[in-house]
Amino acid sequence: MRYQRQESLRYTFQSPPPTTFTIIQIKGHPVETSNGSGYILNLSPNGMLLSTPLKIPFNQNVRLLLNPAFLHQSFDWKAEIVWGKQAGDTYHYGLTLLDDHQQEIINLLKQYKKHETNS
Repeated sequence: MRYQRQESLRYTFQSPPPTTFTIIQIKGHPVETSNGSGYILNLSPNGMLLSTPLKIPFNQNVRLLLNPAFLHQSFDWKAEIVWGKQAGDTYHYGLTLLDDHQQEIINLLKQYKKHETNS
């Protein structure tokens, strides 16, 4: 699986929205972890860039359940870590969404951009 940075609709947030997440699977085995927190730096219909202070073993088929909040709406998105790297005191992870949230995210990004323009 490749992270598609050239994807046509990728929105980079000026003020990244917060998210909580849990690790739900490692190497195909279900796991339960406590909540982690981070920020969504950019979002597209197929994936996102997550920033968090937590070091996650990204090369072990790690799946997350993310609970971001945008414009007073909360979401539950499952994603798999495609790549990761350290960025100063934090870690950045490229995620691909596992379920079909494309239309939901396109509508969300349109609302977010409209709200940002009117603010």
